[in-house]
Amino acid sequence: MLLRFTVENVASFREAAELSFVSTARNDEPEHRFRSRHAPHGVLPVVGVWGANASGKTNLIRAFTTFAEHVAESFAGRKPNEPVPFFPWRLDRSTSAPASTMSVDLVTAGDVRIHYGFRFRAEGYEEEWLYRWEGARRSVLFHRNHAEPEPWYFPALKGQKTQIKDATRRNSLFLSAAAQHNHAELTPIWEAIVRAAASERFIALQGNPLFPAQEPILAPEFRPTLLQLLDAADTGIVDIDVRPYEFPADFRPKLEEIFTPDTLDKFKQAAPAGMVEVRFVHRGPDGQTFSLAPQFESRGTQIMVVRLADLAGVLRDGRLLTIDELDTSLHPDLCAALVVLYTNPATNPNGAQLLFSTHDRGLLRSLRTDEVLLVDKDRTGCSHVAAASDYRGVRTRDDLRRAHEEGRLRGVPVLGPLGQIMSFELGRGR
Repeated sequence: MLLRFTVENVASFREAAELSFVSTARNDEPEHRFRSRHAPHGVLPVVGVWGANASGKTNLIRAFTTFAEHVAESFAGRKPNEPVPFFPWRLDRSTSAPASTMSVDLVTAGDVRIHYGFRFRAEGYEEEWLYRWEGARRSVLFHRNHAEPEPWYFPALKGQKTQIKDATRRNSLFLSAAAQHNHAELTPIWEAIVRAAASERFIALQGNPLFPAQEPILAPEFRPTLLQLLDAADTGIVDIDVRPYEFPADFRPKLEEIFTPDTLDKFKQAAPAGMVEVRFVHRGPDGQTFSLAPQFESRGTQIMVVRLADLAGVLRDGRLLTIDELDTSLHPDLCAALVVLYTNPATNPNGAQLLFSTHDRGLLRSLRTDEVLLVDKDRTGCSHVAAASDYRGVRTRDDLRRAHEEGRLRGVPVLGPLGQIMSFELGRGR
């Protein structure tokens, strides 16, 4: 489970910003939280991020997914002289940006807390550290700092160290190198970080959704639940028709129009050999059932099924799912129903978490005040994050919604006289 993620000097976040799933002591609804000795009041199953357009919501979520990519790919997936992906805050006149910093606190199997982070530039990683708490005592497994006379420090790490240290390039992480060398103590930690979160999948808006043949949402045992969800969403869908799918001969040329070469190669490598197409079955006036051709299904229906597939997978595995703009083409009531799948212990028994961004003010009714993050951008272009529970006078969800509607919180755009501007411009064009 994720406890918190911090980022500094990444994209629009010049100053340190924290994304926290650690609950406050506040009595609020929904009550559901996960127990951990490292969080006295529990760990939250959901965090929603609100903010105006261009406030930094996407940057915050993307920074978290980028963190996992650093850990997963820095050693095996990066060439020796390849620069480290580096996207600092750039709205100043300085010729050299400070280093970026990312770190994460999470709880692994056995309620063991891990704190891991690194500081980097395009030229390489300048600092990297890993701490562990099995009880109240902290152990420093390793610390790497190239500004020190002795860059490497291994006070509590067992197993091979020198060979892995020598293999670790400046543009790779020691933790990633250790996993490639099957280090007994560090490989499970690497796996816990890399597999802790799942990103929303790409949604194709032409044709019906394609899924791996072993997709959890298509499993026979999940079929009744899927059909209940589709019925509750009032889609008119009574069943699904799952068919084997073969990529057409012109598949790669079409993808080359959409993806860069590197992204296309990663897509092809990740795509399972067996793919299936899901068609939606409807019932006509005479009671007969039929499946519509893909082009006749709505965008909202396709997005909803992909969202359900993402949710089903992480709910089963107890992972964290990140979704940017949860409410895209989905009805607000359906968005609320998806969130409730996480905040209800009956449907979320395995410790799954959800991180999403949205503009939907109605979803504030579905979350605790400490499950709401507000992002805004100041006059210098720097993004800031604050939990709704930190604001005075916001004790309940009703307080939160009222304050948000009145513009007393961050994450609400300050609109100028758009109508007057457009009326003037339209008038000039006559």
